[in-house]
Amino acid sequence: MHTPTLDRLRHAVGATKAAAPVGVSLFKVRTQDELPPLAEILRGEWLDTAHGPVFVRDQWYALEHAHGAHSLGSALSCGDGALSMLLGANDAPSPERYGFFDIETTGLSGGTGTYVVLAALGTFERVVAGEPPAFRLRQYFLAGLQYEGAMMALIAEDIAGCDALVTYNGRAFDVPVMESRFTLSRVASPCGDLAHFDLLHAVRRLYAHRMPGCKLVDAERRLLRIDRPDDVPGSLIPEIYRDYVTAGRVSRLRGVFRHNAEDVLSLVGILVSLTALLSREEHDPDDAIAVAKWHERTGNGPLAMQMYGDALPWLDGGDDWTWVARRLAILQKKQGRRDDAAKLWERLWSGGDATAGIELAKYLEHHARNLPEAERVVCSLDQESEQPNQLLSHRLRRIRRKLART
Repeated sequence: MHTPTLDRLRHAVGATKAAAPVGVSLFKVRTQDELPPLAEILRGEWLDTAHGPVFVRDQWYALEHAHGAHSLGSALSCGDGALSMLLGANDAPSPERYGFFDIETTGLSGGTGTYVVLAALGTFERVVAGEPPAFRLRQYFLAGLQYEGAMMALIAEDIAGCDALVTYNGRAFDVPVMESRFTLSRVASPCGDLAHFDLLHAVRRLYAHRMPGCKLVDAERRLLRIDRPDDVPGSLIPEIYRDYVTAGRVSRLRGVFRHNAEDVLSLVGILVSLTALLSREEHDPDDAIAVAKWHERTGNGPLAMQMYGDALPWLDGGDDWTWVARRLAILQKKQGRRDDAAKLWERLWSGGDATAGIELAKYLEHHARNLPEAERVVCSLDQESEQPNQLLSHRLRRIRRKLART
């Protein structure tokens, strides 16, 4: 599908780009003097590669550089066990070999019509052998469609030096878009061979009860204590890039570069926050229920039940008590601890939870053998139901038949 934005973009550079081998362009190859004058404004440089010129900006950060609540170097100390939990595998690669990756595009639809206008890759690099590494944040800018093949080739070469990718929603967006651009540029993709930490999925597992959207900005605020009051919204980036292509305005791109760089630095901090959370043995109640939720979804029900139970008294009177009590009762039922679950069902039902009332009625009928109380609960549920409920009616008739026999 062709959008008006993309049509104007193609018209601005003078032609529609066809898929061609890397280094072979339908556009005129410019000399160094003819390259767009970006270096001074964007503080980058043109690299001459085997496939053509690519505009990049390299920024170096010391390991002590703090981004929000954590230093960048903290990522190198992430525990192997927590990293393996995040990855969902027995062994996770060393953090020294991670590539923290993020892209900005001409739209969010994906597919062959979506161009990567800016990509960033953060890696830990040793500038001098034997010295501690530093964090290099390299950004690759699509200065014109004629430079895409060379840009994709350089990105692929740099990613190939990593053992794992760290992204935020990269499985659904960043990697598929890159795969599409690699294919159209005739560049072999390095992504399929790498472990992939998509931090969005981990954040959802741990914090969806508190961050319904689980956007990157939400994770930044909660985990890193970061807010970006002057940030360029991602929704404006296609317009800013179109303005650069059609009118040659470069200065607004500085905000796009800053936004992209902040995203990558936040990936480091969020990875550190999540691994620290999963590594700790003691948590405050809010974090305890997040970790309990993680263990429940990864199949460690007994540990999740213990953590929910320890946190529940501290949550009494708060917004989280209800959903934690529901999860704990479900796990207690699975573990055969129905008497404990019944206490939670009774309180939940008294607060208007019909599902808990049904579970309580089942317990009273089949396990406590308290048929009069089971009848009372089912009658109350039936009266509160807005529409006739055949299952409740059937349960009530069965209980009354049992009562008649006794």
